[in-house]
Amino acid sequence: MNKSAIIRWGLGAAVIVLFAAVVAMLWQGGGDPSAQKIRVAIVPPGFGSPFHVAIKEGAVREADLLGWAVDAVAAEKEDDFSGQVSVVEQELQKGISAIAINPIDVKAIVTAVKSANKRNIPVFMHNTITPLDDGEVTEFIGYDQWGGAVQLARYTCGLFEQNGNPDGKVYILMGIPGFHANRRTQGYAWGIAQYCPQVEIIGKQTAEWDRTKAVEVATAALQQHPEIDLFYGNSDEMGIGACIAAKKLGRTVNSDIWCIGIDGNPVTLEMIQGGQITATLGVYPSLIGATVIRQMKKVLIDGRDVPYILVTPSVVVDENNVDAYKNGSTWTAPVEGEPEFDNGKPTGEV
Repeated sequence: MNKSAIIRWGLGAAVIVLFAAVVAMLWQGGGDPSAQKIRVAIVPPGFGSPFHVAIKEGAVREADLLGWAVDAVAAEKEDDFSGQVSVVEQELQKGISAIAINPIDVKAIVTAVKSANKRNIPVFMHNTITPLDDGEVTEFIGYDQWGGAVQLARYTCGLFEQNGNPDGKVYILMGIPGFHANRRTQGYAWGIAQYCPQVEIIGKQTAEWDRTKAVEVATAALQQHPEIDLFYGNSDEMGIGACIAAKKLGRTVNSDIWCIGIDGNPVTLEMIQGGQITATLGVYPSLIGATVIRQMKKVLIDGRDVPYILVTPSVVVDENNVDAYKNGSTWTAPVEGEPEFDNGKPTGEV
């Protein structure tokens, strides 16, 4: 083979190799070579609750459509403030393009947010619309917790009225003390006082967001106060635990005891359909996860500005609209809104 032939052969081989590499890249990246470079992180308080699992699953599904990779990581316990900070710090060292955090404690997480700021990594906060005292956050994404709790209070009023018991008795199962438990408890109590002041809240105690703990607390509450008509849990898991306890003590769910919660988790929806729990505040956890990824894309790929506060919808879900909620037809587009503060007042009031 002469010299010119060798050169032609070498060039041809190089073209073939280059073509193969480009095809492989396009195939793996879904037609977008830059998609291979996008890795983001989702950091919830933990994965003990189906709510946080649903957010993760929604984010992963949406990211898959973009060819993105998602690190979904959390501290071992939902009250481990320093553990969550450590998890975020570890993710920041992996070369991620953006991170979304559902903070356990808004003060503790500031250190991690500042670390992300120094690396120029956009920070999103999900399942909260409460600004931090320090550090730069691109966007807060979540529902109005006070407003959602008020919706459940109005539902409680209507439920008692429909069942001929306008002066019913309520017991509240609270989450781990902090912002989320405060807003969901205070908003509900405010709603009861506004819309059916004759209804009495006869007790409240933390059940730590946990179903098993809720069974224990609700059992003791019913033994001390058999006149309880309804349990309101700051989360679905606690509402479910309350109904399990009531049933064990001989009460009939949706007949002489009612249980409501917050989250709209898939397991809760099935239990509503099976008559094992009364209602939930559906906050679309899976769609919150998808929304986080969509908002990240607007910033990372499209170069667009996003609202500082993005409010996602919530709706009371019971046997009458559970199917509509499950198929997504009750979902409405998130809107720019007001921040929510732990000030004992409705969101938007200072």
